[in-house]
Amino acid sequence: MMQYGLTQAQQSRVVYSLEGVSDYINRNWFRALMLGLGIYVLFFKDITIEFGMGAPPAIAASELAASPAVSRGTAGSPAVALPARSRKEGMRNVSQLEKGRKRTPKANDFSNLTFILNPGYARRHGIHRAIVEEKEAACRDYVKQYAPLALQEMHDYGIPASITLAQGLLESNAGESRLSTESNNHFGIKCRKKCRGCTCRNYSDDDIYDMFRVFELPAESYREHSLLLNSARYKHLHKLRRTDYKGWAHGLKKAGYATDRRYAEKLIQAIEYLGLHKYDKAA
Repeated sequence: MMQYGLTQAQQSRVVYSLEGVSDYINRNWFRALMLGLGIYVLFFKDITIEFGMGAPPAIAASELAASPAVSRGTAGSPAVALPARSRKEGMRNVSQLEKGRKRTPKANDFSNLTFILNPGYARRHGIHRAIVEEKEAACRDYVKQYAPLALQEMHDYGIPASITLAQGLLESNAGESRLSTESNNHFGIKCRKKCRGCTCRNYSDDDIYDMFRVFELPAESYREHSLLLNSARYKHLHKLRRTDYKGWAHGLKKAGYATDRRYAEKLIQAIEYLGLHKYDKAA
């Protein structure tokens, strides 16, 4: 009996002790949680706290560029690395600005006759005078080089030298077209249907299958041009005066020498701008 009583008393004390612990935890769980959190932070986390009074906001390390690029500081102030985000935005703005700028025109962007056929073009589009002079010089050099041939053909076949020179300029881009440099063909002369004893080559034109004559020398091209304008298709033009370059220009266009609707006007403009009509009066 005595032993049983002691056991029951001990059990009662244990129950009372557990209830007290439970009650204590219920009343102080928040403090325990904070205490555990403090111990964890103290022993397992390395935290550095800095205080700056009036200092500018710190820049996150991820925003700093890995490259050594820095901005130039003012006198007495050190150079400071720019945030990567700021540099990216700056480069994007510069790229957009460059795209918005107009590319500076270069001489190779224009035909040799552009500023002769359209004298006001350079002024309207702000083309540098040096480019205009370079193109005009190419045309005048062509005239100087081939005027003797044009005069010879005029005396032998009755074709105004101004017309021959103007057509040579237009058709060959003052001697710089592929057809003229590779085939010495200054007048866009195509192969005849029965081309015996001559060489032809394909160049893109109105029809991709057009074949053009190949000449050994430019003089041969000038002679073939004279023979062409003495064929039945153009024979009626010889009724015009030799000095009537306007009549010849419109007659060539009407007879179908070129498909360009402004072909006659271009010939006349080139003749008058470069003063080619003076050669028609040569004895």
